[in-house]
Order: sequence, then C-alpha cells, then structure tokens
Amino acid sequence: MKNKILWIITARSGSKSIINKNIKELNKLPLIAYKIKTAISISHQNDVWVSTDSEEYASISKEFGATIPFIRPDYLSTDNASSVDVILHCMNYAEKNNMKYDFIGMLEPTSPFVYFRYLEDALEKLNKNSNADAIVATREVRPNSFFVQNDSEFISEVGEKLRNFKNYGRQNFKKEITPSGGFYISKWNSFKNNNGFYSKKTLAFDLPVECELEIDEPIDWDFAEFLIKSKYVNFKKLWK
Repeated sequence: MKNKILWIITARSGSKSIINKNIKELNKLPLIAYKIKTAISISHQNDVWVSTDSEEYASISKEFGATIPFIRPDYLSTDNASSVDVILHCMNYAEKNNMKYDFIGMLEPTSPFVYFRYLEDALEKLNKNSNADAIVATREVRPNSFFVQNDSEFISEVGEKLRNFKNYGRQNFKKEITPSGGFYISKWNSFKNNNGFYSKKTLAFDLPVECELEIDEPIDWDFAEFLIKSKYVNFKKLWK
C-alpha cells in the first residue's frame, strides 16, 4: 500500500490493577513490545510512535524499534485524559513538523495478540472503501444482550424475557458485536472531522477469539499466559 499510516501506541504509566503493566514481561517480552513489533511488521519504524509519559517506557520502546518523538505532557497523562486528545496531540506534532500521512492508527499494548496480517487487511479494506471514515477491531458479544439488564437485586427484566422465551440456543439470536480494542484506524482527515475513530461510517473488522483479549485485570494476564502455554496464540503469525 502506497498510502502512509502513522501508528500511535498509547502507553501511559501508572497502571493500578497491574503495576507497570505496559512493560511487564509476558513470555519474556515487555507487553508494549507486542504491538511495536506488530506495527513495524507492516510499517517503517519511523512511522511507529509510542506516546508515553515515562522515560523508562520510552527507553524500552526504543529498544524494540519504536520512535519516541516526545514525552507525553502531564495534562495528557491523567486518568481523565482521553485517547482522542492523545492522538490529536500526535497528529498536530506530525503536521507541525511537515510529516504527511493518509491514515492514523491507534494500538493499545493491552491487546497483544493481534496478528500483523489483520492490520494489513483492515488497512486495505478501509483504503478500498471511499465512503468509510475508519475501521476498528470488533468481537462478538457474549452473552447476547438479551440476557443482560441494569444491576439490580432481582433479575426482573431478564427473568421476564426468559419466562416467555423457550429456546435459548445461541443460533436463535442475531450476532452482536462490540469494539475489541485490537486496533483503531482512521483516514487522517476523517479523524479530525469526527473527533475520533467513530462515526456512522466506521467499518467493523471481526477478529478471531485468540486476538480478542484485552488485559485490564490480573485475571486477564493469567488468561494471556494460558493462551500462550496452550498454543492458542501462534507466535509465527504475530509478526514478520
């Protein structure tokens, strides 16, 4: 693909659920290295940036080939800072330095198991669709929202639906999807016009089960290790 994409890997320090999660080693690799290696598999390392507030994170990211154009400012490193503002900060930096890109992509270290070829396929799908603004990784929602209600002492809403529904087989429900966190890609100008990756013209890119994992809590980390040990994740396909 001749069109250029700037990849932003967001890696703020200060994780509370798993201390230093983004640089903690998973199968002998810092977590952040997974997405760096994935992006570099399809793009030049100068186009793979890590946005971080940590000098330590920056140093580790450089070891794996990422570019660190700056240390993220404090106002973008709080719990309330939005990923949109972080991406816009990177885009503005690129434009001020006369760097031109057709696409902007965001990768989160907490979703380490996305094979590089899915990034290639997603870019191609977005590039070929002139009506689309963006494309994001998605996964099937389990359980179906039919079985979900607002938190309550009684499952009154779900109970009422189930009381009048006899066949609970999965095949009887429409497939529902939700963003998985695997990747987010937008046409450059569309991101600015929409103030983010989402619009009515955002494409879905469904990922297989082993690529869906988002590591937020310690139990997610344990599950990531299980996926590796059980060989559900094919390391030969993760990167070039």
